[in-house]
Amino acid sequence: MYYSLYKDIKGVIAEKFGILLDPETGIVSDASNSRLKDIQWFNNQYEGVIHTSPVVLVEFAALDITAETKQTNSCQINIRLHVVSETRDESDGDVWDGDVLWHEKLAHDVLDAVKGCRLEFEGGETRPLKPASWEHYHKYNGWMVTLVGLKTKG
Repeated sequence: MYYSLYKDIKGVIAEKFGILLDPETGIVSDASNSRLKDIQWFNNQYEGVIHTSPVVLVEFAALDITAETKQTNSCQINIRLHVVSETRDESDGDVWDGDVLWHEKLAHDVLDAVKGCRLEFEGGETRPLKPASWEHYHKYNGWMVTLVGLKTKG
């Protein structure tokens, strides 16, 4: 159920940022002309090694599929995009204002890329994606992270 949603989100972001995806595997094949370097499925990368930055990690919440009427099923779909970039520390541990501004612009551009998109879900199309939340962390395990919450119905 999640893969078609992920594939659509990845495709929309890749197109907006000029990232080329391998047509067979869907893996990023060239991001040399993009501010964004990769788009991945969220797999708690913060506990391991993040190999590429800046990156968008796509996370899905549990789906609660309930019958809305006798004929249709409806499902609230919550998605969280992790916009992750490196931070350069000052000697006193502060984060440069320029890095914060650059990162926030990137996160806004990611949101603009997906806002209003309809995604493929279970043989149909979702309602347009709507922003639901925004959280920012200047330093999370050495990374600057903005969590962009989105919601739709399928």
